[in-house]
Amino acid sequence: MSHLSWDGAGQAAGEGGQGSACTGWVRAAQANFYRVRIDPELAALFPEIETHFPAQKPMPAELLCTARAKLKKMGQQVMVGDWVEVSLPPVADSLWPERGAIEAILPRRTQLPRPAIANITQVLVVVALADPEPEPNALSRLLVQAEASHLRVQVVFNKCDCVEAAVAESWRQRLQRWGYEPLLVSALTEAGIPELRRRCRDQISVVAGPSGVGKSSLLNRLLPEARLATQAVSEKLRQGRHTTRHIELFPLPEGGWIADSPGFNAGEGIPPVAPLQLAGCFPEVRERLGTCQFRDCLHDREPGCGLRELDWERRAFYLQLLHELQEAQSMDSAPPRQDAYPIFSKHYGEKSSRGLLPRHRPSSRKQGRQTLSDPELGQQNG
Repeated sequence: MSHLSWDGAGQAAGEGGQGSACTGWVRAAQANFYRVRIDPELAALFPEIETHFPAQKPMPAELLCTARAKLKKMGQQVMVGDWVEVSLPPVADSLWPERGAIEAILPRRTQLPRPAIANITQVLVVVALADPEPEPNALSRLLVQAEASHLRVQVVFNKCDCVEAAVAESWRQRLQRWGYEPLLVSALTEAGIPELRRRCRDQISVVAGPSGVGKSSLLNRLLPEARLATQAVSEKLRQGRHTTRHIELFPLPEGGWIADSPGFNAGEGIPPVAPLQLAGCFPEVRERLGTCQFRDCLHDREPGCGLRELDWERRAFYLQLLHELQEAQSMDSAPPRQDAYPIFSKHYGEKSSRGLLPRHRPSSRKQGRQTLSDPELGQQNG
């Protein structure tokens, strides 16, 4: 998506008079602008959404929209994938497609905080087998974040042509032990691309993963007309460079939609899940949760826990993530400390553990003349 602009004439047209309204689907977002698709066939995939479309207008069509300021004041963020109510200016009756304004966000089926996208059905977690090599804990953190959204999760190992077959097979078997059926693909040789197309058919997918793993290259194989920008991995840092700057959904020739999203260098952050629900984000033990005799079990040190004696590779990472969630939960409920805002001493880099000190400044001569000394107070009181 490019060449997004907004001129004064279009804005004035949206503010003057009363126009019509319609329902649309946010296909792309960049800066403060949104591409909203008006498509009755797409709406058929969301029967719970009450939709209405302009009469006697060619469809599908797209509107270039901005979001009303009231949404931000209400704490609502427009996401790619949202169904929204759009108001159309009066000029839209003669010109189509036209610009509009997003008035309201309709209820979401699902949403991901990072990348910020709504109403998708599956997440494609893409990791490279080489350049950069996969890191198990970072991959697990990515997978837990995806599982916390209760979406279908597909693991895709890219650059399988850059490693020996035995290395690729070992990673495939490792992910199978984690409860996944990973797909080995190569954006360069197109190995595994037909199977990837099959898994994306009739789905609304988002591609997520670290920078440099070849997400945009894979999408260029799936969408030859997209021509997404790609960059090589940094030779100095051995990390990927950020290529994608915004989120955009593209239609697949076989049916369905797929979104590219900005990458990041590692699986960062704590997944939005309660400590009691964390074990459910690990497919390898999800079916064994019913064997535990405690309803509120954290599967840590509780005696008699059905998972305590189970030998699974990611148990240490589960406990690490569990303690992070518990620590974050305790910090949210703790009262603010007096030394929460440290000050700096006159020596550079030395922090003080005391609270904020009052500002010290010499008294002005005007203030001195207005302030009575102790003897003067005594004479007046006498």
